[in-house]
This record gives sequence, C-alpha cells and structure tokens, in this order.
Amino acid sequence: MDAGLAGLLGGVIGAAVGALGAVGSAYITGRKVQQQARLHVQAQLPQAQWQLRLEHLNQRREPRAQAYAAVLALANAVHQLAEQALERQEALDEDGFRVLAQRIQETEEGFDPLYTRVLLEGPEAMVEPTRGMEIALHHIPGDLGAFPDYEDFDGVCEYRNRVTVAVRQFVEAARTVLNDDDLDVPSPA
Repeated sequence: MDAGLAGLLGGVIGAAVGALGAVGSAYITGRKVQQQARLHVQAQLPQAQWQLRLEHLNQRREPRAQAYAAVLALANAVHQLAEQALERQEALDEDGFRVLAQRIQETEEGFDPLYTRVLLEGPEAMVEPTRGMEIALHHIPGDLGAFPDYEDFDGVCEYRNRVTVAVRQFVEAARTVLNDDDLDVPSPA
C-alpha cells in the first residue's frame, strides 16, 4: 500500500471514528437534556395543579360573595324594619306599627330563594348559619307566621335580637369561607 492511500484510509477511518464519537456524544447529551426536562416538568406539575385549584376557588368566591351579600341585605332590611316597629310601639303609633309588621312579612318572603342559592353555592360550612338565619326570620314569637301584635313589645324585641344574632353568625361564617380559612389546599412545598 502506498503512503498516499494509507494516509487517505487513515483520514477516512479517523473521520469515521470522529463522526461516531460526535453522534454518541450528541445522543448522550440529548438523553441528559430529555431527563432534565422530564424532571423539570415533574417538579412544576404540583405547583401548576395548586395554582389551578386556587384559580378555581377564586372564581367560586364571587358568586358566593354575591349570594351571602343578598342574604345579609335582606336580613339587615328586616332588622331595620323591626327597629322601626319598636320605635312605633314606643311612640304609641299602632297604625305605623302595623304597616311595618306587614313590610317585615313581605320582606321575609324573599328569603327562600336566597336560602336556596346559598345552599347551592356552598360550601357545607354555610348550611348551618343560613338555616339559623331562616329560623330567626321565620320563627316569630306568638302565632306561627305572624309578626307579634302591637301590644307584644317583648316579642318584637325578641324577634329583633334573634335576627341580630343570626346576622352575626352568618357574617362570621361567610368571612371564614370567603377568606379561604376553610380551604384544604396545601401549598406544594
């Protein structure tokens, strides 16, 4: 074999070995990059799931807040009417008292759809406070379904006080729910 052919053959073999080395190196590097990408995705998956859960809960917060606010608006209206009825009793204004008693009963009738809405919006922690509100608004001393008579000052006071307590309990529960104090979504640490 002459020297030129041996040099050419050596160059070709060297180039082939170099190319195989380059291909092997590229393959190993590709596998390492793939492993790192897989590990990176696995590390980020819990964080992404946690963020999606929080976004879902935030989207649920607004309808719940609206439902709770509607219940409180109705309860506050009834409470104010009961206060005015007490004032009419103290002023010995029987006709004014009867008008307010009628308005209280009419306002109370709007509670049932709000109660249903809160039960649907949830969560379970709001069922008992909402039920307490229903009892306070509809459980009127004296005749069932009738506001106390003009002569029953203590009955009107008791009614107003029950509504006051129910509002406080409802507000406390709603704040807890809306502030996410009842969430069981641990942070992926």
